[in-house]
Amino acid sequence: MRSAMQKLGAEVFEEVYNYLKRARHQNASEAEIRECLEKVVPRASDCFEVDQLLYFEEQLLITMGKKPTLQNHL
Repeated sequence: MRSAMQKLGAEVFEEVYNYLKRARHQNASEAEIRECLEKVVPRASDCFEVDQLLYFEEQLLITMGKKPTLQNHL
C-alpha cells in the first residue's frame, strides 16, 4: 500500500481507492473502470496495487466470516 500511495500521492490514492471500491461493488466492466481511471492517472495500470489491496481486504473479511462487500474480484 505504501508504494501505491507514493506512486499516486495520498489524494489520488484515496480517490482511486474509493472509486475502485464503488466500481467493484457495482460490478462495473473492466473497460469502464479503465476509462475512468485514465481520467485520474496517466496509466490505469498504476492502480493495480490499489485493486490488489481491495481484493486482500475482501479476502480478510471472508476469512473473518464476514460477508464480502465487493461483488467482482480482480
